[in-house]
Amino acid sequence: MLKWILGGAVLIILALAGTCYYGYSKLTGGGDTVAITMGASPERVFATLTTPDSMALWMTSSRLESPTGGAMLAVGDTLRFRGPTTGQDTTGTVVTGDWVVRELNAPTLIVIEMLGDAADGKVMITRRDSLVAVGDSTTIYSTFTAPLFDSLSTTVRDRSKVGGSTLGSASKMIIGVMRMTTEEEFKGLKKRVEGR
Repeated sequence: MLKWILGGAVLIILALAGTCYYGYSKLTGGGDTVAITMGASPERVFATLTTPDSMALWMTSSRLESPTGGAMLAVGDTLRFRGPTTGQDTTGTVVTGDWVVRELNAPTLIVIEMLGDAADGKVMITRRDSLVAVGDSTTIYSTFTAPLFDSLSTTVRDRSKVGGSTLGSASKMIIGVMRMTTEEEFKGLKKRVEGR
């Protein structure tokens, strides 16, 4: 009887480990870049990516709180997003990130950085959107980096290989989540710019 119980426990542990490994591989296996092609000019796609009123319509993972309006973003603007809360928060929302516009080069480049209060205002994530004309369509290449986590990982790795590896894995997971979220949002953007 004990043999059956131990065998069952080993199977459960192996199943959990396999599931965790599969989830980690799926999250981090796509790399750090999202690419999507849409049937519109770079100018139209760029305007849809950089006008707050338009952003509010195609971004599904969070609600754009500020700025609002029909004017395009400018370097130095701060985008404040709110997402659904998952706890007993009575306000119903939680701040999920403040993104600062660092570079705009219409209609080919947008660079934004997420700053974290808990990280003393250091750059947690950088997103670089490059727009490339392909015939009468535009391909967006959105690339993510996690400067804060990469820096911490390097610092910790000098002291502990396990700690450095753990932070490196956390960085890959964060980038994976950002990549997958952006990929879903770009599907909404594609429908919008293509008029579907």
